[in-house]
This record gives sequence, C-alpha cells and structure tokens, in this order.
Amino acid sequence: MQQNKIKSTIGIFTVKSIHKHLDRYYTYGGFGKYLETIRHRFTGCVLIAHVRDAPPRQGDYEIPSGNIKIIGLPPIRNELEALLTLPIQFIRCWKSVKLFDIAHARMPDYTGIVGALVCRIQKKPFFCQIIDDWGLLARKTPWEKKYGLGLFLKIHLSVYDYCERLVCRNQMVFAQGSTCHRKHANSSDATLVFSSSHSLVDVITPKPRFTTSSPVILNVGRFNAVKNQSLLIDTLVLLRNRGENWRLRLIGQGPHQDALLQKASGLGVMDAVEFIGKVKHGNDLWTHFDNADVFALSSLSEGTPKVLLEAMARGLPIVATAVSGVPDMVPHKVRGLLLEEISATFMASAISEMRNNTALREYCVNGGFEFAKNNTVEIQIDQMLNKVQNNIYQKANQKKGSYVA
Repeated sequence: MQQNKIKSTIGIFTVKSIHKHLDRYYTYGGFGKYLETIRHRFTGCVLIAHVRDAPPRQGDYEIPSGNIKIIGLPPIRNELEALLTLPIQFIRCWKSVKLFDIAHARMPDYTGIVGALVCRIQKKPFFCQIIDDWGLLARKTPWEKKYGLGLFLKIHLSVYDYCERLVCRNQMVFAQGSTCHRKHANSSDATLVFSSSHSLVDVITPKPRFTTSSPVILNVGRFNAVKNQSLLIDTLVLLRNRGENWRLRLIGQGPHQDALLQKASGLGVMDAVEFIGKVKHGNDLWTHFDNADVFALSSLSEGTPKVLLEAMARGLPIVATAVSGVPDMVPHKVRGLLLEEISATFMASAISEMRNNTALREYCVNGGFEFAKNNTVEIQIDQMLNKVQNNIYQKANQKKGSYVA
C-alpha cells in the first residue's frame, strides 16, 4: 500500500552518470524508475551525482523536473578519475548537506562513501544501500591479472571495502544479497533487500517460449569484465556446434564492446550475435524481453541484479551464474537454473535443459512471476522507507545524525 508523503527532503548520493543538455538532465536504466518513485514519497529530492555536459546517450531518458534539484559532481570514466576527484567530490557533497533532511547513500562507489562520511561528520541522518560486495570481488581477483595489474585492483577494492565498512558502522543498511548482508550484519542494522526497477503494470502473464527454430538468448548489462558477456559468446559457439540454431542478443554498452565484437567475428558467429546498444527503460526494453526465449546472466559478481526481476516480470526463463546475491533471487530449479561452475559448458547445458524440460521451465517461470509481483520498485521502496521512518526519524532525538540499533 502506498504510504503518505514524507514531509522532508531526501538527498541521494549516487555514482550514476547523468548527462546535461540544454538545461535538461538525462539518465539510463532502472535508476530513473527508482528516482521517479522515491521522489514522490518526499516533498523534495536532492540528487548528488556525476554530471557530464553532453547530449543524451542512446537509451537515455529525461529526469523529470519538479521537486528534484541536481548537484553536479565531476564526471568520471574510471577508478583513477574517481580517486583524483575525491577532494572536489568531498567539498560539493559537504555543501549539499544543508539542502536535505535525510540522505540515502548508494554503494559500492566512492560517491556513496563520501556522502555517508559528510553526513556522519555533520550529524545528518542517513541510511545506506549496498548493491554489491567489492570485498568479495577483491578476494576473487588474481593479483597476476593483466600482468600484475590485478594487484593494484585488489588493493583498490580492499581499501574501498574497508571504507564502506567504516562509514556504515552503526547505521541502517539495506543490503542486496546475502554476501552484502553478512558483511554488515554484525556492525550495522542490516536488512536483506532486493533491487527492483519494474512496476506491477510491467508484470505480465507468462507466454510460451521456444516457438521458433531460432531461439534467442538475451543478456542486458554493461559490457565489462565483471558482466562477463564473453562467456555467452563461447556458449553460443558450443550450442551452434551441436547443430542448434541459437542466436545471442546483447543489450548494453561498455569498454569491452570492441573485444566482444572481435571475439564473435573470430569465432565465426558474428551473424548470430546482435549488439543492440543501450535501450530506453520501459516499453522499448520490455519488447526485447518479450521476444527472447531465455535470459542468461554471465556475471562474475553481482548484488541482487534488477535485470533478473525484470526477466521474471516478463515471464522469461532464467539461467544464471550462482554469484553473490543471485541465489537469493533465483533459487536453483525454483525460479531459474544456476550454474555449478562458471564455464561455457555448464552454461550451454543449463540453457539446453531450460529449453528441453518444459515442466521445469514452466515451474521456474511461474515462480519468478509470483516473485516479481511481490517485489516491485514501489513495494521495495515502501518497505525501505517504512523502516527508515520507524527508526531514524523516531530515534533522531536520541543521537542526532546517527542511527542507533
């Protein structure tokens, strides 16, 4: 049930990149849906984000005007720029605190860290949301990766993880996935949550899949090492070598796009791989979900990815790597199939099983359909803000600016 509007202004610290063009602001993906929903719950909203003066990108959509004020941080393209601009980020975040009554620090990223830190120093109430465990990613990263550069990545991720634990201590934390929840459970008031970007109207009755001789594997995500779309190209090769006419549809952009294009071409499957680019969240994106036959998540690390709930909302069967918070969202053979190992062999086997075992597929799809109905963005935000109201606001007088569990 929709709650009454909170008579306060919320500040949101996020690493999301915002484009500014002709005095209008644009974003992409499910973040816009979150922003549109949460801003209606407060009388005012201050968004502290990295802003780039440039025309909107493919798939971007305009951030609604009204009760949203945007504080621009320097644009960043990589981890080095994020670290070099920290002093500027700190100053602008510090000045922004006077504009809101309560803050939402979204992590993992240094923008969320800085936001939480300035709130702690200025004794401004805030709560944190953790969407992935970079500490786990640090432990998994081999130091010899890229001829020793992996060592610097491990150090970077480990330092970040320490800072995240520090600023979240004794605060209210909404952790997406069991690994994030376990990390903060003993030092914070941590609640296990899921990440949503779909509304109830987006949830449709599941329809038949695999009705053509050329079934489509869909993946939606940024083209980078963590999302690991390279695995899906290897999987496609295995499936087509068996004489099956599979196709792979990749939605997104990112630094690994050229490498993925070269790999698909080198393995002789370029004619079976579609690089769609970014797609506007909403009906344009739902069309791709509705026209695919199975959704494949190939990530090496995740929190509780919105894209899985989006697939469930559209009745699309799911095959996924069993990393971080994914098993919390997709119990094996309940809402989808999870891989025993992250390999093309296991991915191909799971995709084939999802196609050939009709009873199992329908059981998983129906389970995902019910889960999606009960985990819309409105429900998730209402549950989160209900706890915020019941705890932070009521206990602010006990220790102003810090939540005490």
